[in-house]
Amino acid sequence: MENRHRPNVLFNLVGMLLIVAGIGVSVFGILMIFAVMADFDPLGGDGPPVETAVGAALTFWGIIVLTIGRYIWRGARTRGARDRFGRFLIIVAYLLLGVALDQGVRSAVGLWSASGDEASEVVLRTVLIFAVFGIPASIIGTIGVRLANEKILATASANAGL
Repeated sequence: MENRHRPNVLFNLVGMLLIVAGIGVSVFGILMIFAVMADFDPLGGDGPPVETAVGAALTFWGIIVLTIGRYIWRGARTRGARDRFGRFLIIVAYLLLGVALDQGVRSAVGLWSASGDEASEVVLRTVLIFAVFGIPASIIGTIGVRLANEKILATASANAGL
């Protein structure tokens, strides 16, 4: 049986605050999407309002913040430079993933009004955004998970659907 340290109260407090803030931001983002879509007329001929992407991005950021809070909360009992550096890398990876999702969603909105060649350019730009931020996020996150001897608590994926 391993010797468990007393939890670091500061880590518990910061983790709990981030978890609560993440839930709040996610709920706000979802409510924002519903509010925007409630005022949308699908028979009007226009695509969905761009503000839905803002709500989706807020929802993603809320999930990212909640997940970071969970890693900090889980790290309250562990000690050592290797664990702390691993958790730092995990947090950096999730922040990069958040940027990828945020900017990717905002770029993908261009598909609603694009046609033909424009659509393929929007898809290429969106995939590049995901790759530029997502690939380093996955590499950094993998290193962090191994250093901290943690497990992955949240994942994200994308599908261009062409």
